[in-house]
Parts: sequence; structure tokens; C-alpha cells
Amino acid sequence: MKYVFSKLFQRASFQPSAALVFYTDTVVLVQAKTEHFIVDRMGVSNVSDWSDAARNLITQYQLSGSDLKLVLGHGLYQSLVIDKPEVSIDELSTALPFLVKDLVNESPSELVADGFPATAKDRLQVFVASKQLITQVVLACHDCGCRVSDITTEDIAWSRFSDPNRSQLILHADVDGNLQLTAFNEQMLCFQRQLRGFSLPLFDRQALDGGSFQLDNLALELQRSLDFISAQLRNNPISQLIISCDNEDNQALAEELNKRLNINVEAIKEVDPLLDTNAARLGWAALQRPKNAIINLYSDNLLPTKQWMTLTNIVASWVALIAIFVMWAGWNAWQNTAEQKKLATQSSLLSAEQQKLDHARVQVAALLSDPLKENQAHELEKEIAAKRATLKVIEEHDDSLKVGYAGLLQQLADAASGDISVQQIYVSGTSMDLSGLARNPDAVPRWVRAFKTYPSLAERRFQMMSLGRNDKNVVTFQLQAERKSIKGSEQ
Repeated sequence: MKYVFSKLFQRASFQPSAALVFYTDTVVLVQAKTEHFIVDRMGVSNVSDWSDAARNLITQYQLSGSDLKLVLGHGLYQSLVIDKPEVSIDELSTALPFLVKDLVNESPSELVADGFPATAKDRLQVFVASKQLITQVVLACHDCGCRVSDITTEDIAWSRFSDPNRSQLILHADVDGNLQLTAFNEQMLCFQRQLRGFSLPLFDRQALDGGSFQLDNLALELQRSLDFISAQLRNNPISQLIISCDNEDNQALAEELNKRLNINVEAIKEVDPLLDTNAARLGWAALQRPKNAIINLYSDNLLPTKQWMTLTNIVASWVALIAIFVMWAGWNAWQNTAEQKKLATQSSLLSAEQQKLDHARVQVAALLSDPLKENQAHELEKEIAAKRATLKVIEEHDDSLKVGYAGLLQQLADAASGDISVQQIYVSGTSMDLSGLARNPDAVPRWVRAFKTYPSLAERRFQMMSLGRNDKNVVTFQLQAERKSIKGSEQ
């Protein structure tokens, strides 16, 4: 029975294959195929349209059954640095919304958050996002047959383009976004900054003929950031600047900045020709994230709790139990028929042996002086006594096994309660054990008191009742009947 229910309610198997990158005006899909990538985007008027865009992309590319990873773009989350709390790692995501409540406008119940130790000692880098927006997207993906396993932010996703053995600075900008500076120390985020006052594209060949005031200002701002970060990372200063700006000649821009800065500047290396925008690159980066990566804003609490103790499930369990009762009653009827045939056979043998005994007595009376015949008579008497003992055992066979338990099971079904789900029944003679699930602890004794109105149940006595809860916090019960001692049963 337990195996059937586990098969019925087991979770589906999902395969990682796609990522969704969310911006205020766009949702971008990156799907990994065997030898190539599929990149598509869908515009939205505001973030409330995210769910519809996600459904359309999932349906269009037949992603039902996929394990999705999500990335939140700039402006859709907040990055904060707070004092490191005395909280365990397991409780951190639950405690963070309350720890940052004075730094954000939303209440803790409206936030999801995650963090990791910052570069500064005893400080924690925290990322906070709206629980309502994320929940809408997660539910939309869930309704389409997908499972969301990872939600990260743009700043964290950029770490996949940095080197795990050095400190690097990434200059990046979306089509309609501002310049962003993100620094990583061995792929660990250590600095974020937004550069304002620059118009895109940054590189203009015509302007370069007479010198570029904008590039000079950019180089100055970059040098200030490099000096600040180097002061923080004394043991591993920034050694390279990576350029990744949409609608920009990244290679030419890197060459110009190389002339103005004292560190190596390179354009970002393309993973695939189709991944030619920052949104597509972030989608690829999300697909590369390991299972235990830092900053995962997803938790199973974003999905509605599954209610197992529903009317449908209770009815289904009762139907299954009734089917088992019917099969059990049929088996008892078959066993009763076999016992009746066995009893008839033994009765016939007893009659035959009785005739032999009478015949032997006649012979013994005629031949009292014959020792051989006397011995034969004694042997026949012993055999008859053994046959009678066998017949007596059969006649004293438990009447309950002759008639079956159909009446008991029928009355147990009539006494059914909507608060009780019986999972196991054991009946032997006058003993009956029951176990199963209950809606609440009071439901079990209330159900047992109802047995008084059923003759076959009223005579049953229970010696022990135990209550508990399973791993899903559902009340479990077990009723054990009185057991007679072996000595008492022999008397």
C-alpha cells in the first residue's frame, strides 16, 4: 500500500536545459542544446508581464519538464552590506529579511534574501528581491510543467566570466542600461559600482580623431575604482579589466583603455556566436552554476504547500481499502470452503475407522485367545483414538475462520470517519490491530467510541493506543488488541 502511494505522489524528474534572464522591459531565454544554443527574447511593458512572457517562451520551445534557472537584472534587486549576524547557514535565508528591514522599504514577509561573507571582515554581502515578483514567475514556470531550482542576480552571474585564480574588474552595460563596474576576487564578488554621466556607445572613431574626452573621463573613473579596490585587496590586487558592453566595439574600446590604464584590458571572450549580448551571456552563466552556488533566492516556500489530507485522497484511500476488504473476504470464503471439504473427508474416514473397529471387536470376541488378533485390536484402537483426536481438533477450529471476516470488515467500513485514514488492518481470531493517519489526535478516540454501535466491533478490546506524527507532520495512530498469554490460551 505504501509503495502504491509513493509511486502515485512521487515527484517528476527534471533535466537542466534552459535559463530565463529578467529585465524591466525584456525576458530573455537561453536554451542549451547538444551542439548549440537557442537565444530568444520577449519584450514586456512592465514586470507584471513577466509571467506571461515566461509561459510563452516555455510553450514555444517545449520546455515542459525542464529544470529552469533564473537571473534577475539590475534594478530588480538590492545589494546591501551588513554586519555579519550570529546565525547558522541553514537559518540565514530566513533571518536576512528581518536583519535588513531597516534598510529597505518592504516588510520582511514581502522579501526573499540570501548572502555570503563579504571581503571586509565580519561583514555580510546580502541580495534582496521582491517575494511577490519572484513567486509569480516561479508559479508560472511550475504551471507549465517546469521546476525552478536556482534564482541568482546579475552581479553574481558575471563571476562565471572571471578567473578563479586572480582578481578582475568587469565593465558591462546593457543596450539601454548604465555602465556597471563589478569586481571579483577569485570569482567572489567584492565590489559593485554604477558609472553615471556617460553616453553609449562609448567608442566613437570620429571623436577619436581629435581625442575622446569621454574615454579620458571613463579611464579616470576606472582608475579611481582600481585604486580603491587595490586598497581593499592588498594581497591580490586587480590585474585585468574585461569589457562587455552591448552595441559596442568591445575590442576597440579595450585597445583605447589599454592606452590610458596601467593594467591589462581585454574584450570579453565569446562562448558562442549566438551569445552576443550581455543578457544571453548571463543566461549561459546561470546554466553553468553548480548546485550549491552562492546567492540562490529560490526556496520551496515560494510554491504553495501540497495538501495531502484532502477529500479526494481520503476517498481514494477508502476505495482502495474496500477493494482490499473484498479480496480478503473472498480469500476467507475460499479458505472456509477448503476447511469444510477437509472436515467432510475426516468425518468419512472416522466412519470407516469406526466400522473397522466394530468389525475388529467382533473378531476379538470370537478369538479372545489369539494374541495376534488382540495386538491387532489394540493397534486399531490406537489408530481410531488418533483419528478422533484429529477430528476433535478440526471441530474445535476457530469459528471465525470458517465464516471469514466479511461481517467485521463491512461494519468497519460502515464506521468510517472522514477524519481517519486506515492504512493497515490485522485480524486474528478475536484480536484486531489498526493503524493509519488521522486529521487530529482527538479523532482517534472519537472513532473508537463509535464501535459500540456495531456488534462485531463492540466485542473488540484494544490494549494499547499510540499517537505520533510522520515526516510530513500528519498525525499517525496505532491500536493494538489485547493479547492472551500462551498459558491462558492452553487452559
